Amino acid sequence: MSQEYIKEENIPKSCQQIAHYSDKLQYGEASFWEKLKLKIHISYCERCRKYNAKNGLLTNLFKKKDYEVLDVKDLEEIKQKVNSNN
Repeated sequence: MSQEYIKEENIPKSCQQIAHYSDKLQYGEASFWEKLKLKIHISYCERCRKYNAKNGLLTNLFKKKDYEVLDVKDLEEIKQKVNSNN
């Protein structure tokens, strides 16, 4: 199955709201009722369940801090190497 860009107008309002709750949950800003609505909705909505899982995974990856940030000099070197190969 190929992944396609899904336009926001094709997503039901309830799913858009649940995505917002999922985002708030990742930042620790979701209220009790928002968490409850999220849990109920993802119990029957596969699209939102997948979104919530991916959202949580992404948040956990950034919390681990096992990654390095390139400084500007290293980034420029990489750009030059990529451009010289074209």
